[in-house]
Amino acid sequence: MRYLKIYAQDVLDNDVPDVVYLEFYDDIQTPALVHRATAFDITDDGKFDWVIADDLNQDGIVDTVDREMALEFAQLFLAFEWFSLDEPFEKYLKVFAQDFDSNGIPDTVRLHFHQGDGVPRDETLVCSAAVYSDGNGQSASVSIHQDVNNDGKVDRQDAELVKQFAALFLKFAWVDSEHC
Repeated sequence: MRYLKIYAQDVLDNDVPDVVYLEFYDDIQTPALVHRATAFDITDDGKFDWVIADDLNQDGIVDTVDREMALEFAQLFLAFEWFSLDEPFEKYLKVFAQDFDSNGIPDTVRLHFHQGDGVPRDETLVCSAAVYSDGNGQSASVSIHQDVNNDGKVDRQDAELVKQFAALFLKFAWVDSEHC
């Protein structure tokens, strides 16, 4: 299974996340960690402005496109307010896409919010959200029953955040190869 693990830390110790890590895993490869990116807010203004990134869009070139994708994705991740400011840094988000009808177009993108050490597992799953589409990648609908942006209410903002995040994730084309 291919998935992205994303988490943030407060390196400057000012109670604001200033580093976001994106780790792309593929369980059928050894090692399972295939690609990574680290985004930094080096100006301490709440905006990520520097990144170290692998070939995230898998076009064979590490370039500005990969860096811009990582920066945008890292910035949007902060809208979930799902991070640990102090050690242990155990809150993370696992994101993955599935193609149930094996037509090469993902039918769903799932977001699993975890809290705990080690690999993602049922015991560390806190909540989840998903975006579903029809077999042609159209007509996206969101399944959400939690306050994913942690503002105290489950509303349209949560659904829009999940949709936007899922759309950005699909740009990485990090979907199980045997299904897409």
